[in-house]
Amino acid sequence: MSGEGNGNNEDDKSLEGLRQLIRMLAVKSGIDEAMADDLFDLLLTVDPEKGISDEEVEQMKGYKQADVRKVFRIFYDLRIASYRRGKHPDTGATRYYWYLDSRDADLALLRRKKQVLEKLKMRLEYERSNEFYVCPKDGTRYTFDYAYEYQFTCQKCGTMLVPEDNSNYIRVLENRISRLEEEIKRDERQIFGH
Repeated sequence: MSGEGNGNNEDDKSLEGLRQLIRMLAVKSGIDEAMADDLFDLLLTVDPEKGISDEEVEQMKGYKQADVRKVFRIFYDLRIASYRRGKHPDTGATRYYWYLDSRDADLALLRRKKQVLEKLKMRLEYERSNEFYVCPKDGTRYTFDYAYEYQFTCQKCGTMLVPEDNSNYIRVLENRISRLEEEIKRDERQIFGH
């Protein structure tokens, strides 16, 4: 991963964010997240000039080639892994040699951060444009329209709802958005050099 002049802390955060994304996508695809994590660690050590085939991974790690290919496909779809075609030394059959491309990994993380930023901005707009009421008993939160429709009583327990001051939550969202925007700018400077 890139990160010249940033210190290991920033690289560690980026790497951990990428790991979390990989684990989530593995679980969604019905793949063991520990295996996905292990294969990511393995690819981090692979020389990009040589790459590693799914057959070699099977021999080293004992994972089925089909499962290895599924995980590598997740990496490829995230644009963090690439492959080159080669020939099996004995059979001459086509083989794919996989490796991580740190620039592609940085771009994948940047895209993910931008997606999170958009979701945070949407949430901020929602919080700013609504008035909320909350149940003092169970903490259930309602928009004004919903509370009004049910005469300001909690639908779970029947307790009268009270107005909620969401200004602290709005400040937290604004701070997160600001930090993430700065992080994205820094990442873009590192990746694109502006």
